[in-house]
Amino acid sequence: MKKTLFLRIFAGYAAVIVLLAGAVMLVAPPLMRTHHIEERALSLERMALLLESRIVPSLSGGGGGDLEALVAAAGRSTGTRITVIDAEGTVLADSETDARDMENHLYRPEILASLQGEKQMSIRSSSTLKTEMMYMSIPVRVEDRIVGALRLSYFMRDFEALMARLRGDLLTTVATVTLVGLLLAFFLARSVSRPLREVIDASKRVAAGDFGVKVSTRRSGEFRVFARSFNAMTGKLDEMFGEIRVQNEEIRSILGSIREGLAVLDGDARIVLCNDSFRRIAGQARPEGRHFWEVVRSSAAAEIVRKALEGPTEATGEAAVGERVFICSVSRLAAADRLVVTLHDVTEFRALEKAKRDFVVNVSHELRTPLTTIKGFVETMESGASKPSRIPFSAARFPNNSSTLSAIAR
Repeated sequence: MKKTLFLRIFAGYAAVIVLLAGAVMLVAPPLMRTHHIEERALSLERMALLLESRIVPSLSGGGGGDLEALVAAAGRSTGTRITVIDAEGTVLADSETDARDMENHLYRPEILASLQGEKQMSIRSSSTLKTEMMYMSIPVRVEDRIVGALRLSYFMRDFEALMARLRGDLLTTVATVTLVGLLLAFFLARSVSRPLREVIDASKRVAAGDFGVKVSTRRSGEFRVFARSFNAMTGKLDEMFGEIRVQNEEIRSILGSIREGLAVLDGDARIVLCNDSFRRIAGQARPEGRHFWEVVRSSAAAEIVRKALEGPTEATGEAAVGERVFICSVSRLAAADRLVVTLHDVTEFRALEKAKRDFVVNVSHELRTPLTTIKGFVETMESGASKPSRIPFSAARFPNNSSTLSAIAR
């Protein structure tokens, strides 16, 4: 990952540098060639204009000395081939070849154009010297009359040699600049990848829960601003998660101190949070993440939770879980779509109520027997149905039944 980040940045810079170098090598030589041809043509034209006044006397029949010697001397001093042609196309003088050995130049394209009053530059192979030449021909005028043409030539082999040297120098320069650019790209890519790699590593540590990590603020510019912002963010996260941890510990302590079973359910009735009492009731060490009815095996409790999920109000009811009896209460949390289930153990209360009912039944039975006896004798005596001789016997039983009632009362 570290190498990949650096290589990606460096490869991007290197690709731009190499593409620019390739573009320079592709575009620059043709442009240089065109520019040098234009400059050479302009230079030949200027030299021709300077020589025109010196050869006009020879073409107009006014003398002017040895034309061949003049042309030869001018050619040696300028490093160009100079040719003088009359209006008929006959070569009068040439700085490189004996004019008598040269054929008529009337139909050479540049000569034909000059005899028609135009200057022209052309690059073609010389039929005399058998090599490629650059020609610049201008018309020679005497009183608005064209009397001939003056042509200056330049060997293209010299031009190509110059271009080869220029291309070599250009290649050397471009290669040097490219290497320097790649070296700078290397250091620039490293200067960019190092802080990015540091931030990536720090982000991984933050994702793993280490909120105390910091990145260096020694760098300048945007990296320093980014580093300070990142450090401020991690500091705030560390503070917030510290408060959350304290609150969680407080909540767990509170939940642990509650004797009733308590569980928090999400919208799907899965257990999100519960206390130790709920775990004991459910008989599960880690019930979190499971459905309530998977953990609490009670159809009554499951029905109460279902009613609370479907309705907006609280739901309460009695449910038996194993051999214990609980009051199951389900209410909604206002801040989230969650339910709070509490299980209050009422097994002892129910047992006490049953004992009270049994006691009342037994007492009622024990009281009812003597009272019934007394009531029966009293009614018999009141009705006169009992014989007088039996009254003493019946009255004698009142103390026994009275004693029985007194014993029950004690």
